[in-house]
Amino acid sequence: MLSWFRKQGRGKAPSSVEAIQLRARDCHSHVLPGVDDGSRTLDESLDMLRLLQDEGVHRVIATSHIYPGRFPNERETLQPVFDTLVESASAAGLTIELELGAEHYLDDSLGPRVESGQHIEFGPERYVLFETHTFDQVPTSLFTTVATMRDRGLTPLMAHVERYQYLSGAEGWEVIEDLRAIGVKFQVNRTIGKINVPGEGRRGRMLEKLARAGYIDEVGSDLHRATPEGRPYAMPNGK
Repeated sequence: MLSWFRKQGRGKAPSSVEAIQLRARDCHSHVLPGVDDGSRTLDESLDMLRLLQDEGVHRVIATSHIYPGRFPNERETLQPVFDTLVESASAAGLTIELELGAEHYLDDSLGPRVESGQHIEFGPERYVLFETHTFDQVPTSLFTTVATMRDRGLTPLMAHVERYQYLSGAEGWEVIEDLRAIGVKFQVNRTIGKINVPGEGRRGRMLEKLARAGYIDEVGSDLHRATPEGRPYAMPNGK
């Protein structure tokens, strides 16, 4: 199979900041079938895993959405789907390892969810992957929720940090520094085609700043489909 991730990722990275490539552990993917806006079928999930394995990924964290009102997933509903995928991947001859995680949406319910142990963590870091809205206002519960995670020995891992408008500009960078100071780690999405090219567009400028500051902790595919873009639709240019 063609190494399409690498081919797509060979964009021109300005100022010596390299394109963002996948690592041995993919910390953000939607490979569980039929539970959110990611994979729709078991066969599609296996195709997605083959693509990742061909790119040298050794471990995939299945981070399906936990999004109240939209994707009301819980560990109890995700675990049997995950177990079936693990068995099917092994039967298909795939050697890639799988681990159950989740992409938690940050709203007023996430803090209580963490307090009651209803979150899904992964890795030796005890990561809790979370996303927020993308608008220009800092989410009201952002700092209290990540503090709740830290108080319980968890590591907050902020998903696709480059997307959030409220982190742009000088004031946004202050928020980033404040988040780092309280132990938040940052996950970014890989470079694919003209998406997430460091230095280009709003997302690219954010990625370049994060890279220069040494703030890119994890890279994810954010894979939703077994396609080069990894998405069910044409991706925007990120500007």
